[in-house]
Amino acid sequence: MSVQFSSFLLPIWKLPNFKTLRIFSICISFLLPIMSASGGDTANKAATAPKALSSSGWGRVDEGFKNPPNEYRLLQYSGHHPALLPVDKMREYGIGGVMLFMQSDGYLRSDTAWENVRNNIRQIKAAGMQLWMADDNGYPSAQAGGLVVESDPAFEVRCLTPVKKEGEGTQEIRLDLPKKAEAFVAAMLYPVKEGQPVLAEGKAVPFEKDHVLATGLGGPWVLYGFAREVNNEGTQAMQTASGFQTSGRYPNLLNAAAMSKFVDLAHAEYERRLGPLAGQIDVFYSNEPNLMSLWFEFPAGSQRPGGVVFVPWDDDLPRLFKEAHGYELLPRLPALFGGNSDEEKLVRLHFYQTVAATLAENFSGRIAHWADQHGIRSSGHPLMEENMIHHVINEGDFFEFVGRMQIPACDFGMPERGAASNYWMPKLLSSIARLHGHETVHGLLDPMIFRKTPDLTPPTEDMRRNINTAFLAGLNQISTYTIWREYKADDYRKFNEYLGRLSLVLRGAEAASPVAMYYPIETFQAGFTPSPSTWDPKLWPASWKNLTGLINVYDTIAKSLVDHGYNFSWLNGKAIESATIRSGRLVVGPHEYTELIMPEVEVLPLAVAKKLEAWQKEGGKVLWVNLRPRLGNASGEHEAVRQAFASAATMPPAEVISHLGPAAPDGFRLRVDKAGQDIFIGRFMRDGRRINYVVNNREAKQSFSFSLEGAGADGVQIYNPADGSITERQLPATLDIDPSSSLFVVEKP
Repeated sequence: MSVQFSSFLLPIWKLPNFKTLRIFSICISFLLPIMSASGGDTANKAATAPKALSSSGWGRVDEGFKNPPNEYRLLQYSGHHPALLPVDKMREYGIGGVMLFMQSDGYLRSDTAWENVRNNIRQIKAAGMQLWMADDNGYPSAQAGGLVVESDPAFEVRCLTPVKKEGEGTQEIRLDLPKKAEAFVAAMLYPVKEGQPVLAEGKAVPFEKDHVLATGLGGPWVLYGFAREVNNEGTQAMQTASGFQTSGRYPNLLNAAAMSKFVDLAHAEYERRLGPLAGQIDVFYSNEPNLMSLWFEFPAGSQRPGGVVFVPWDDDLPRLFKEAHGYELLPRLPALFGGNSDEEKLVRLHFYQTVAATLAENFSGRIAHWADQHGIRSSGHPLMEENMIHHVINEGDFFEFVGRMQIPACDFGMPERGAASNYWMPKLLSSIARLHGHETVHGLLDPMIFRKTPDLTPPTEDMRRNINTAFLAGLNQISTYTIWREYKADDYRKFNEYLGRLSLVLRGAEAASPVAMYYPIETFQAGFTPSPSTWDPKLWPASWKNLTGLINVYDTIAKSLVDHGYNFSWLNGKAIESATIRSGRLVVGPHEYTELIMPEVEVLPLAVAKKLEAWQKEGGKVLWVNLRPRLGNASGEHEAVRQAFASAATMPPAEVISHLGPAAPDGFRLRVDKAGQDIFIGRFMRDGRRINYVVNNREAKQSFSFSLEGAGADGVQIYNPADGSITERQLPATLDIDPSSSLFVVEKP
């Protein structure tokens, strides 16, 4: 397997002091709208205000397409300042809502800060705009501006790090607690065979808080002590502390009491201060909450001092691990830090499954439950959504974590035209929403990331180009922190109207493709070991390099699918295990699939394997890329998983497309002559209508020949998001699409 560093990931981190620059730029962008009226254009003050829709179903699209309601338009980030937002001016610019932050000064404590929030909410809602409330002072969320850890230092994030000594014979051995660690939590002595500790033959040894004393074995041995350490150095939270006026001391998201305190200090305080929140706040939004075990310093060659590595930790994890998996974690802790045996991979798999379940229950599940009880919704974007290595170390399991939110969300960048772009990444979020029946999928259009040069005032045509592909991948609600007042009002309003039309049509629409790809989180969990450095590939362990190769595999497939017009979905193991089989189709909720791509899946739970076996016998197609699975979810499953697909053919990523059926699903008749030439086609179903979302990704206008498969001419409806027009056209016909623009070609029901 060739190993390459994903081309779209590295450029953003080549920037010096990237996060500091981003924080500074965000704060400046938040302040600019209120500083003066010198920027921008005051023309068109009398633009027609969007109105709420009275129709239902597809009638909402016809009624609102010319002037889409605020709920479908852009959410503009506010600032961490005390000023009253210029809501009337924002409406002139076509903005539909605000992502509101409380001022940093006196965050959650100051009566003045609360009065400013109250006044902003009042005027925003009076204008009929959306109000999303950031649930923390900047990012990463969960700190309550530093108040969680301030309330109890025991709530601060803890990690686990190994200390070891190797030797031979029965001499006395001592391990001392690392200077920055709190205490040892376990100590084990293992015989060593072929250079590896034999976990099954390890024995616990007595230890004190600050040292371990043991006697060696008659032969090679290794003594491990596992130390718990507060992680408040080199973290993401520490890097953002000065910009957001926090302490940088981040709470432990695996600690139920800490997360209960966060909700009480933040979300519940809003209700205590403002009264019932329904009708005031639409959504609470979390920014990049994560397990905070990474070394987040950026200079080339930067790593945690001494090359020390951390894994997420809470003292309750051993109990939770045993309850979930039926065996003890502590004797097997070395496996979290290295080793490639089946046993070691299984320990890591089970550890991160335990972490994922705990995190989802404590954080995203807790907030979603609280929001639901109070008549609002929860949302938020995790950290590094585009990289499944980070799905493990930041969330344990991305699908498990995000799936608890009522509105899945992501942070997607704005690479310069022609630069590498993972424009298919939002498919992860839209797939999660699809599995849980959520209509809204949110994205932060981020002008700072995946760019060689950050730009807080990118041209609106660049913004349009990037949201085109984001909507193609399933997003249907957008926020941003661009400096809106630096644009001409007419230009920004037209962009907002364009965005609103996309959202109006596609929110509630379903991706229409019988093709799915497996979310291989088990393979990543089993293969992951911690790294002393996050941003320097030269310092990564072999596991990160191997998993980056796997990222390149699924990225290659995902890009090819989107480029060829397959509006695919990701499916995780739980979805497949609970699926039914009907007439050769894998039925997941209301959705049906005929083809499933397995991107270099090494680990596959036996229950999932059995479901796929049964589906194949009924006519389902499973495509194995590069290898067949060899491990199950327990040691007793391995052989059965291997045998289930022992005779299955494998293929390289580049051949996947040639093994799939047509990109146009059954019933979709539209054909376009230039597919694949900087044109994307996404096919959706909504209200009985077949929607073809056709995107021109070039900087020049293109003409396309459209036809309907089958005999004779027939009519379609053309919804043009650039001008809000709706026209009837007979096909075949030639239609023009403006640069970086799109059309909805809707086949009659």
